[in-house]
Amino acid sequence: MMNLRANQFTPTLMKQRWLTSCCLAVVLGTVATIFTVRQNPDSLRPMLRAGVPLEWADDWKIVGSAIRDAEMREANISQMSVQQLKQLIDKKATNYLLVDVRTTKEYTISRIPGAVLVPLTEIKQGAGINEVKSLLKGRDLIIYCTSGHRSAKALLQLNKAGIKGTQVKGGIKAWSEEIDPSIPHDKW
Repeated sequence: MMNLRANQFTPTLMKQRWLTSCCLAVVLGTVATIFTVRQNPDSLRPMLRAGVPLEWADDWKIVGSAIRDAEMREANISQMSVQQLKQLIDKKATNYLLVDVRTTKEYTISRIPGAVLVPLTEIKQGAGINEVKSLLKGRDLIIYCTSGHRSAKALLQLNKAGIKGTQVKGGIKAWSEEIDPSIPHDKW
């Protein structure tokens, strides 16, 4: 029996237990952080204000949407519903520019009437920012994508360049579900 207990405290076993404990602590801390951020995206605001780069977590579904929510609140980016956009289109208003930031392929398959294509990739590279500036001509900017993820990113980039805009909440997916069901929504 004595020999068995002595083996429980060998350096190798102690390292394994220490590593297991550390991994468990990291996992529990990550889960707690994700839960906190998801429940209260504003908890990220101090990090955003301090300039902490959070792009690495942007593609994580739960954390990424919370980061965008916090960034959008911090940048005071406004949203409009698809019903509000439909009213503008029906009034034949000309005081806005409707921009689709999806890919060329997505734009070819479906789009909201009157939209022009300026893909997010071009906005990130800078050429899209110049294109939006040249198209605006004093009009209000309204921007959409499939569901809101890319349009939020685009608006944050444009906002840094001094261009304010409004996001269509829910994007073309909401447009298809609430306004025009003839737009294919299963090919995105």
